[in-house]
Amino acid sequence: MKIFVERWLPSGLLLALFLLPAACQTSPAVPYLPPPPGTPAQRGIPLRPIVSDIAKLLHDAGLRSGQKIRVGVIRYTTPSGASRTFGRYLSQKIGEGLSEDSGIYLIDPGQIYEALHEMGIEQGLLDTKRLLEVGQKVGADVLVIGTYTDLGQKIDIQSRLVALPDGQQLGLFSRKIPKTGEVLNLIKVGP
Repeated sequence: MKIFVERWLPSGLLLALFLLPAACQTSPAVPYLPPPPGTPAQRGIPLRPIVSDIAKLLHDAGLRSGQKIRVGVIRYTTPSGASRTFGRYLSQKIGEGLSEDSGIYLIDPGQIYEALHEMGIEQGLLDTKRLLEVGQKVGADVLVIGTYTDLGQKIDIQSRLVALPDGQQLGLFSRKIPKTGEVLNLIKVGP
């Protein structure tokens, strides 16, 4: 036993110590690099331009006819269709911003979630047919749907507006926001 300990334990211990960092390391698909020194840190999540783009598209579409437009915001997903905390946060904050417009009636996100749940849709991108069914179920005139993509230093947020009942696409646009500490925290949070 003494020979085993003297001969094999030190090399085994060295091997274990060598492999330990490799076993613990995880690497994201796109690494996050902190901003260079001297760069002012941006606070918060700048969603106001996205809300402005959506509101402008709604106004330009001429759907009003003197009444408020009933808008439903579907939770944003990753390109693979996963609905994560950041996507739910995006849809909530975009909805809050749109609700400040007096010409927009925001459909309660709980109603949208319930309609999705009743249709058996928990996650994933919706095809147009299913999307229209959800919109009709909650009484929407327009649905806002979107995805977000992690680009390393920035997050690309793609939004699409679809009119009901015919499914006409009113607009499609993309905005990049910096990956602030707040964004990073929301992305790292689980489903």
